[in-house]
Amino acid sequence: MDPQDEFLSWAGPALHAAEAALAVGDPSHRIAMWSHRDPVSLFGAVGVSATGWDRLEPTFRRVAARLAGGHDVTVELMASDVVGDMAYTAAVVRFVGTIDGGEPRPFALRATSVFRREDGEWKVIHEHTDFISPDTPTDS
Repeated sequence: MDPQDEFLSWAGPALHAAEAALAVGDPSHRIAMWSHRDPVSLFGAVGVSATGWDRLEPTFRRVAARLAGGHDVTVELMASDVVGDMAYTAAVVRFVGTIDGGEPRPFALRATSVFRREDGEWKVIHEHTDFISPDTPTDS
């Protein structure tokens, strides 16, 4: 299997599992798939940004505490590449759920993730997300 196919066979299911769990308030998959070695960074969709694992883990827990009832989660990979021990994905994440106890509604985010291979495993080292209209086509 070539490096791109190998990466995607792991990344697609791992990203979906992490997003589906987060949408119901569970940060454990996200915490497991992120590197705990600095440098790591997050530019989050709701003005949540952090650098360094000591700040990221509590940030993921705070974000998860705001989410509930997530379902119909999809991760639509738009692009990806692998170069040596670095890789990236660009995706649109969609789900229905609630934030801060609001009414359930559809959400969509553009998400770009950067990965580093550590001890033979891929780990996220940076992510940048921003909300988009749930009606935005994937190829926009």
